[in-house]
Amino acid sequence: MGSLLLDLIPELLGMAITPAAIAGCILLLQTKQALKNALAFASAFMLAYIAIGVAALLGGATHQTQQSGTIAHWAGLVVGLIFVGCGVGTLVRHRSAAQRDPKWMDLLEKATPRVAFLLGAALSVLNPNLAIMVSGMSVIAAADTTVATSIGATVLLLVAAALDFLVPIGAYVAFGDRAKAALESSKRWMLTHNGGLSMAVFFGFGALFVIRGVVALV
Repeated sequence: MGSLLLDLIPELLGMAITPAAIAGCILLLQTKQALKNALAFASAFMLAYIAIGVAALLGGATHQTQQSGTIAHWAGLVVGLIFVGCGVGTLVRHRSAAQRDPKWMDLLEKATPRVAFLLGAALSVLNPNLAIMVSGMSVIAAADTTVATSIGATVLLLVAAALDFLVPIGAYVAFGDRAKAALESSKRWMLTHNGGLSMAVFFGFGALFVIRGVVALV
């Protein structure tokens, strides 16, 4: 389990850092049905991640083959290239367009739990972290480990993804109205620096996955 966790560190970190999910959750915690909206939004993301994890486990992530390692390295490399591509796209948009809040943020400001869930489902499909989850499951499939360990590692990936929502929701539940000012400041900071945050995540993790994949395949 220890060596598998070390191999999964990039994926665990990537799953725990999703600026759009964090900002969306914080925004929903300032709406009329704060907890219901935030939980609906979070559940949509988590259902997408769980579906990938379960499909991978049922599809053979608990059984190592000779090709599993190579597939895992290629999966990580592809994820890295996707992230670098997204980073380039974000950089181009950041330079050519004036800074403004994403349109989906406007929809969340007046969302009901149903709308929050639907928007969360849409964002989860477009979310690059789905590729990180696939990469993580490939790493698990390549590991020489037991079924229980494979399931445990998958749960850890899901817990890392859930931190995007558990931290702001936990702060809201623990501190109530006192947390609103801090959450508002956090949201405005993330929106103001949205382009920079996205590029840091895309280029940082993209480079990490590409280098790891190339080194393993060469």
